[in-house]
Amino acid sequence: MQSRLSSGVLLMKLFDDICRVLASLKGVDHNFRVQESEKEAIKVEREFSKHKNSKYIVCNGDPIKIEWDNVVTHQDPSGRMLPDYCYKTVKTERNPNMFVAHWDVCLSSKICFNVLKKRKLSVHFLIDNDGTIYQIMDTNHIAYHAGNRKVNNNSIGVEISNAYYPRYQKTYVQKGHGERPLLTDSQVHGRTLEPHLGFYPVQEQAFAALAKALNKAYGISLEVPMENGQMIKTIYKDAYAGTFNGVVNHYHITKRKIDCAGFKVDEVIK
Repeated sequence: MQSRLSSGVLLMKLFDDICRVLASLKGVDHNFRVQESEKEAIKVEREFSKHKNSKYIVCNGDPIKIEWDNVVTHQDPSGRMLPDYCYKTVKTERNPNMFVAHWDVCLSSKICFNVLKKRKLSVHFLIDNDGTIYQIMDTNHIAYHAGNRKVNNNSIGVEISNAYYPRYQKTYVQKGHGERPLLTDSQVHGRTLEPHLGFYPVQEQAFAALAKALNKAYGISLEVPMENGQMIKTIYKDAYAGTFNGVVNHYHITKRKIDCAGFKVDEVIK
């Protein structure tokens, strides 16, 4: 009888021990899951903070640092992204060699973005009146901006906000942007243009920062079409062919365009 009781006590003790072990293992498993979740949360927070505090543009899905504070990419919650019918998707890695400057003849980058969508056209970047750079598509995709297939295939485009006509000067002042430079002697394709609005200094600075970032990302040279120490102010053969490695105005590609006349790209990107 005593032997049976002892055996029963031992069995109960063994059962209790097994339960404690199982409970312990369950607790370890639970703690492990919590610890791993915390690690992942910290990792995500660090990544978020890193991107939040260091500005970047997106080149083939990769963040490329840019030395400019006001940058909003198409990946940001407040960003703008063109629909895919506005550009040609490229699945392989593209290696553009030219950076093309345009003016948008719009009062703001928001208006320009809406115009591009309606016309099924595209550029990779917009520079607004306050110098904010908006990236509206990945630089790896081909934008429809130059009116030239070879150039589109080998370039990155930017629209710099500028309504061009002096009659809009008052509107800029009323919106709190201040007066734009008024250019009176811009020359392009062998003729002098009527007076027109130029870019704000902060826009030129943003353009220079963007050119520098693209130089780092793709090796696009910080050179412009030059002749006898002066920037060429008409169509440039290598730019038209899409083979020039550097920064150009739209008028370097075609005689049908005059943008960005008066924009001294060579001085801005020095």
